[in-house]
Amino acid sequence: MSIFLDFDGTITVNDTIGELAAAALRIQSERGIDLDRQWDAVVKAYLDDYNRHAKGYHAQESARCRPEHEVAFLRAGKAVELRSLDRINACAVFKGISADELRRAGREAVASGRVRLRPGFRAFLDRRLRESFRVFVISVNWSTAFIEGALDHPGVRVIANHVREDGTVVGPELLNGGADAPLRNLTNSCDKLDVMRAVMEEDPRGPGLCSYYFGDSITDLECLLHATSGIVVSDTGDSKLLETLRRIGEDVPRSSEVSAETSASAATPNKCAWAADYDEVTEHILFRFKHDKA
Repeated sequence: MSIFLDFDGTITVNDTIGELAAAALRIQSERGIDLDRQWDAVVKAYLDDYNRHAKGYHAQESARCRPEHEVAFLRAGKAVELRSLDRINACAVFKGISADELRRAGREAVASGRVRLRPGFRAFLDRRLRESFRVFVISVNWSTAFIEGALDHPGVRVIANHVREDGTVVGPELLNGGADAPLRNLTNSCDKLDVMRAVMEEDPRGPGLCSYYFGDSITDLECLLHATSGIVVSDTGDSKLLETLRRIGEDVPRSSEVSAETSASAATPNKCAWAADYDEVTEHILFRFKHDKA
């Protein structure tokens, strides 16, 4: 049995990319390197590029009413993310920063309260691990080490991009298995889905096991649809992801409004529900190991 979780906004209350960047900028500043202006330019260029992509895409949001329509839109945005990574690498905001420093930055961000984990997450995680679930974090975040530091839990395998000492952001090994294949970063929904599938294929317990996916943003859409059961983590019932899922025809009730048997027993493939935090998940969602074949 495998449980997959996005990190930013799913495990954490808010997105942590800004905190990761701020930590890198602080480290560089302590070394006498001021990259604030260059970083601001990187952020602005990304937002401008993404908005151009969204506005210029041939099928506007209202016309994307089926899962395949939205998946095509998300996959077309891969180029936007890759251009942004090129700018990040050129800016050299992570140059010379070690994995240990980034791991420490993640721990400090949680300890200081700048990064907050969602209520009930620690208890949820410990319970699932005691029950012998495999737990994975799949994230488009730039630093595996930063996430590891924030989680500070050896039982979770984090699969994300990582930062080399030269400052470049590179993808996880699961996406870069072939020696002759071009390097691939983990940046969007199709990359997450490929990682999820690769992990499932590695499961030593064989076929027939359920998979659960937790996410909060549109980069999680493909994994939510692929998993046996998807759980959208959202403060309210009108998040961008929930609105998108409903627009493409997916019913996503709140977990408290459906029985545990139907929301996560895997009796109904691809059944999604949403919850505000992991206390709610624990109260209303039942986790099982095998598909109900009846």
